[in-house]
Amino acid sequence: MLVTGAAGGVGHLAVQLARVLGAHRVVGAIGSAAKADFVGGLGADEVVVYDEPAGWGEPVDVVLDGVGDAVLAAALRAVAPLGRLVEFSGGGLVDVVDLRMRAVSVIGFSMAPFVRRHRGVYDAQRERLWALLRSGELRPATVPLPLEQAGQAHQLIEARANLGKVVLVPRLSPRVRATDQGGVTR
Repeated sequence: MLVTGAAGGVGHLAVQLARVLGAHRVVGAIGSAAKADFVGGLGADEVVVYDEPAGWGEPVDVVLDGVGDAVLAAALRAVAPLGRLVEFSGGGLVDVVDLRMRAVSVIGFSMAPFVRRHRGVYDAQRERLWALLRSGELRPATVPLPLEQAGQAHQLIEARANLGKVVLVPRLSPRVRATDQGGVTR
């Protein structure tokens, strides 16, 4: 499995879940080499940078793409024949002839329609995620910022500079502190 946006709010959890759920090989794709240690520490077997001229290594069966346009073509090239790309964020155009010739499928995913149609599955998986969190197998990384810094939070996300999920909080208490590298806050 390859996860784009692997250092971001959703991607860093997807890398961990792929590992916990038994993916044979987990590849994290990131925008800059500065994020490599963070993504490797999440359990990725390999970390690739979007603009690596040599490509992203051996093809994978599944790509979870949360970036879209900017990396979609490279993400599609990373899918092995008969593999699947799941697009959940950025969107973009795909060459359907290429998909057909390689027998690759692309699907879109959005949580809201899924929950409306499959509430029981959603509830069961939510409980499973909470259990993984309680056991320590899933370790969310947060970048908590005071609500007054909402503008800076948006800039951080738009620049793809965050490591983990950016969270706005009304006031930072002594129990909630921002980490300098977006690591796990305890």
